[in-house]
Amino acid sequence: MAPPQGQMRPGRQLAVLGFIFVVLYLLVFFSGASGSLKDRLEPRLGLDLIGGTRVTLEATNSVDGKPPTADNLEEARQIIESRVNAFGVAEAEVVTEGNRNIVISLPGENRDLTDVGSAAELRFRKVLKAADGSGTAVAPPAATPAPSGSANPTPP
Repeated sequence: MAPPQGQMRPGRQLAVLGFIFVVLYLLVFFSGASGSLKDRLEPRLGLDLIGGTRVTLEATNSVDGKPPTADNLEEARQIIESRVNAFGVAEAEVVTEGNRNIVISLPGENRDLTDVGSAAELRFRKVLKAADGSGTAVAPPAATPAPSGSANPTPP
């Protein structure tokens, strides 16, 4: 017996829905990640399976040797995290432990993390004229007023 006119069979609706899901899955799979098909299908190992580098930094107050405040420790953690993220390593972790330790964990091959915990240094240098080689400082350009239209604009 045929279904009444105007009604679709539930099997057709499920088949159309399944086809839409397959198309969407293929779009996400083939356009989502870069790299070869083999790289996308292989699971990525985490820090516990692949190994890596783990460094613990101890924060101290330079004046009296007491532990830093929670705000200072969080600020230091954020600075160190931005330095670690500059390496471009996936799954890097920078966490505080207790009231004085910052723990850095990086998966993969061993990396040199000695510069991550060091204090930043800012150097100022005098800008010299390079064109004539005289070695004198360059003066900043003076601001000159630009001529403008009339002081009383007329309405259109």
